[in-house]
Amino acid sequence: MNAAPDLRPRFFVDENTLPLGKALAAVRADVVYPGHRRCPIWVGALDIEWLPYVGDAGLVLITRDVRIRHRPAEKRLFLLHNVKGIFLTKSGSMPRWDMLCMVVQHWARIEPLTDVAGPCSYSLTRVGIRELKLPAPPDHRR
Repeated sequence: MNAAPDLRPRFFVDENTLPLGKALAAVRADVVYPGHRRCPIWVGALDIEWLPYVGDAGLVLITRDVRIRHRPAEKRLFLLHNVKGIFLTKSGSMPRWDMLCMVVQHWARIEPLTDVAGPCSYSLTRVGIRELKLPAPPDHRR
């Protein structure tokens, strides 16, 4: 039995939930966030800079930023790089502790998403996780 933990990242927590990312990374070797020592994304990086990394690396994105699915540049990168996103919906004013509890409570449903092919998106609320309809690709005729 190999006692060494697998250090390969599988989850990327967006900077907008940095305390959540740090808490999860403190207990899980497969979680990274902007500024993490094993993550090439720095604090302050724009969504358009890190979305390709997350998708190309096959990481599961955890974020509160539901607008990623609707802004043309981010939407295009989300789809092009096959990002797998979990959107913490209705968590905007949620205390950090409650957000952490919600994620941990539903972790058994989150973890298998590492094996799902992207692009895909899910909503996570206190009630549970559900698949979201992927946005249509941006109209390039404009």
